[in-house]
Amino acid sequence: MKKKTKIFLGIFIPVILIGAGIGGIQLAIFIQEKMVANLDAPLIDFPVENTDFIHIIWGYGDQGGDFHNGIDFGCNTSVNIVAWCDMVVEEITTFYNEAGGHWQTNINLEFNKRFTFVCAFEPWALNETYANIQRDAISVEVGQIILRGEILGELLYQGSGTHIHFGMYDQNEDVCAYHYFTETAKSIFDPLWDQYGWGDDSWYTN
Repeated sequence: MKKKTKIFLGIFIPVILIGAGIGGIQLAIFIQEKMVANLDAPLIDFPVENTDFIHIIWGYGDQGGDFHNGIDFGCNTSVNIVAWCDMVVEEITTFYNEAGGHWQTNINLEFNKRFTFVCAFEPWALNETYANIQRDAISVEVGQIILRGEILGELLYQGSGTHIHFGMYDQNEDVCAYHYFTETAKSIFDPLWDQYGWGDDSWYTN
């Protein structure tokens, strides 16, 4: 890059960010952290906007001999799913889940070069038409920077198995997201788990 261009960008970009206000400042900080390859762990907020409609939670870890690499939040109506921390959308895929016998849409997100997530929207769509309706209810696009609290999309209730699968990875290895929850998120999760939790809870109690 030529020196004059560097000088121009050095003046122009801060002006844009100042003009954008607080949102621009948050965006600048987030981009800067990613540029220096920050490897800190995220603090995670609760991902379901309205918890009144959660009616089952399937836990992380060994569940009846099968390893479940995330936390499932089953909902009995359509609900918004919100960003639990600042992230970048890496990939969005809609596909038929052979094991479950239904269609789903997965959003892969990156917090930094160490920690990543998958949020699988599983509305229990039994055909591609309903799968595409769920895909259209996703509010984000690949490459988009999402700030904490923004809506990722609406999980549509299309059957009794409707849920999101919430998975977290540390350098591509499965980890339990609960242990990264903020205290507020834990205070929301804990009574829900007591009432609606299913499966071995050793991951939760340790």
